[in-house]
Amino acid sequence: MPQVAAPCVDLSGNACADNPAAGQPASLAPSEKVVKAKRTSAVARRAALQRKHARAAKRRLPPQVAAARPPEKPPAAPAPRSFSDKSPSDKSSPEPVPPADGASAPVVKIPSPAKDTPPAPGKVQSEVMVAAVTVAAELAERMTALRVPEGPADSHLVAVVLARPTVRGLADLSGKVIAIDERYAKSNARITTAMNAAGASEVLLLEGQATAITRLSNGEVNAAVVALASPEAAEAFPKIAGFRLFTVALKP
Repeated sequence: MPQVAAPCVDLSGNACADNPAAGQPASLAPSEKVVKAKRTSAVARRAALQRKHARAAKRRLPPQVAAARPPEKPPAAPAPRSFSDKSPSDKSSPEPVPPADGASAPVVKIPSPAKDTPPAPGKVQSEVMVAAVTVAAELAERMTALRVPEGPADSHLVAVVLARPTVRGLADLSGKVIAIDERYAKSNARITTAMNAAGASEVLLLEGQATAITRLSNGEVNAAVVALASPEAAEAFPKIAGFRLFTVALKP
């Protein structure tokens, strides 16, 4: 007698016909599908976030300059400057002259110094006058030495006074300073007395570092004693253009 299979029921009491056939995979419950979908979405988001961070970190890394950049070319040497390409501002500088021996460096031509400017005519005239009076005084002293070789040094002497053209007489020298050289200083008292007697009162004879005639030509004084000579030598003393000449006899 054939055996009859017992009805198949599951634990919940439903018939086995409602369950999937044997050997077939059981379908997932709706809750398990949702969990799996969430897991898949989380994994995808995590992978996308990792890729984003990787790109950001790659941008922050310093570039490999030596490997990425090609080697730069050395700067080209400047073109040689020709002598005709000088700018207007370079006109005052010395002009370079190409060397004759074929050297590469130019030779700078040093400009010649400017010529000395000629002295002013007034200065030349003053120097000529000083030289002429100096020579005349020396000649007068020599003549005096030949005339009175045995007499006292100041006997029969005449003071030769040279004054500016504004001095019309010895009286105009009253109270003025008169230049005198050091070699005549020992006769200052006698010269002063003689000039007072001639009308020039209260004159002051002063020595200086420069000669008496130089001080007169420079305008420091109004008159100067340029020589002490015999009457004959004083009479032969030459007249100087632009000045007045006076002679004052000293008392023995």
